[in-house]
Amino acid sequence: MPRLSTRFAAASLALVAACDHPIAVVTPHAEVADLVFADSVSGAVLARTTDNRTWTGAPLQLCVDEVRTLLPQALDFRGVPVDLVSRRDLEIRGESADALVAWEPLRGRGKLFALAPGTTRVRFLVWHLTHADLVSPWLDVIVHPRAACPAAR
Repeated sequence: MPRLSTRFAAASLALVAACDHPIAVVTPHAEVADLVFADSVSGAVLARTTDNRTWTGAPLQLCVDEVRTLLPQALDFRGVPVDLVSRRDLEIRGESADALVAWEPLRGRGKLFALAPGTTRVRFLVWHLTHADLVSPWLDVIVHPRAACPAAR
């Protein structure tokens, strides 16, 4: 009888150990190191991370009720662009520190909505199916009152 329980224990241990170390890679992760956001109209770079620690070009400035379409570009560790359009498993999500701005992710671009005047922060996530492959540092955003904005922007 002890021999049967020993075999059962050994077989159970082998199965449990096998589950802890999968052999196959199920989904490829994006090796993103930095993000760049360009204006969709002019193509000018508005903000860019450096080693995903700080932003250059900040703060973004918007007017209340303005919707700015931004073109995100993810860069790998060598500075080579990661194709966010053809990778259906990736998207750029945004989080706002409060309700002054909102981000709408779209394929190959995104819209930043200025909802109320004030100073806030947003950060962006390279979202891969169920989790973030990259979370950017917070980016400062200033939303100006409508009266303080130029007529054509």
